[in-house]
Amino acid sequence: MPASHRPARCGGHAGAARKTLLLPAFAACAALAAGACSPALKTGADAPEPALIEFTGDGGFLPKRIDIKPGTEVRFTNASSQEFWPASNIHPTHSILPELDAKRPVAPGESWPFTFQEAGFWRFHNHLAPQQGGLVVVSGGRAGPPPEALAFKMPAPFETPGDIPADDRAALLSDHSLMRNYLRRYGPEQTVRLMKEAELRTGGDCHQAAHHLGRAAYEAFGAAAFSLSSHECHAGAFHGATEALFASRGTVNLEQDVANICSAAQRPFFRHQCLHGVGHGLMAWTTYEIHDALALCDRMPTEVDRLSCYSGVFMENVVGGLSGMMGHVTEYLRNDDPHFPCNVVGDRYRAPCYFYQTSHMLNVFNRDLAKVAQACADLPWEIQSSCFDSYGRDVGGLTRTNPEAAIRHCGHAPKGMPRIRCIMGAVQDRFWEASGADAALAMCAMITDRAEQDACYETIIVRARDVLPNEEAAGGFCARVSDRWRDPCSDAILSAGGRS
Repeated sequence: MPASHRPARCGGHAGAARKTLLLPAFAACAALAAGACSPALKTGADAPEPALIEFTGDGGFLPKRIDIKPGTEVRFTNASSQEFWPASNIHPTHSILPELDAKRPVAPGESWPFTFQEAGFWRFHNHLAPQQGGLVVVSGGRAGPPPEALAFKMPAPFETPGDIPADDRAALLSDHSLMRNYLRRYGPEQTVRLMKEAELRTGGDCHQAAHHLGRAAYEAFGAAAFSLSSHECHAGAFHGATEALFASRGTVNLEQDVANICSAAQRPFFRHQCLHGVGHGLMAWTTYEIHDALALCDRMPTEVDRLSCYSGVFMENVVGGLSGMMGHVTEYLRNDDPHFPCNVVGDRYRAPCYFYQTSHMLNVFNRDLAKVAQACADLPWEIQSSCFDSYGRDVGGLTRTNPEAAIRHCGHAPKGMPRIRCIMGAVQDRFWEASGADAALAMCAMITDRAEQDACYETIIVRARDVLPNEEAAGGFCARVSDRWRDPCSDAILSAGGRS
């Protein structure tokens, strides 16, 4: 991500300007006392005024965050009695924005200027004490021509995998070099399916591995990665691809870019996954500034799309699947508060927040599922269902091979709506792709309460309509549901359009 900086600096002491965030170009130099400004400093009516960030010593940087426009020079000024070294995250490589690096300590009274050209959320730290850091938010278009149209790099036909060694399948979940080789040879769709097979064989988790696949697929194929990928591994490839999209293009053309990448998603479930992935990518792009990410989701065209986007933001906040790429983890989780950040976001975001919050509650309550269920039950009724949806999904993830345990853990939820929502969440988690049909059917057949069993079957029939590949698979599925649900299943699935 190109950016420019000027090696020349304004020296001197910054005490007179300590509380001033934006200074005129030459007034800033006077306020910094001794030293001369670089003759390359922008002047004129169209030049943004410089901004000032002070290093105060043990107090770190002030302010901790500034919001500027592209082309603004920021002066990192030493107002302390000790040296500091401003540099971009990630410590110690400074790889997020490598140009943002003074390359040396800055002495007391001196300044180091850097001009931010690219829109983005740029975290920095003191290389000599990396726990001290801050954030520069550059909003608006790049200081230059607009970005080019979204690139779709359609590849030549991929090979079809033959007899893949079992060791290779397992290694795909951890060996990124092998994954990239498979990506180039077999393509994103077939590679992520091999990852899913590895998960089923080994009991590992392919979701985070699919994040890496998605980023690599976007680097290789551009926006075509979204049409070339598959939804196995809980859509991890889409999450990683959207993170790579925003890292390379920012959000200047957010609405149009999202319209392009999600245009191929014809079924509601797949469109939800695309917009959910957008939320993951926006959370990473804003370096886990949750309020900024939610505000970007608000730019989505429909309420359904906005809710899907919010869900990705809140999931990324909890699981942090993209945090390693951004050199920063969320500050919106607290080990002693099972409800944070859902208790500090705006009212319209609270229910989407609780849809993923129980994954954090599990950590707070040391994986005591009864306490998690009670925390959901204590919420106002209007957001309880979202919390129990989340609880059910986590129960499903913890009991993948034991549906009886899933039903038992859902028994911690109060009878009625809360328990039904838990059952629905647990069975949905089992049936994310076609390979989960058997597990979903087995769980519904074990439920003895009629209302809960009906909710279970209704849930998996809707999911089957979305994920089963053809009419033959749909017919086989409907033949195996409860007698009472066989005809409704056929009506819902076999009459649905768009099947191959």
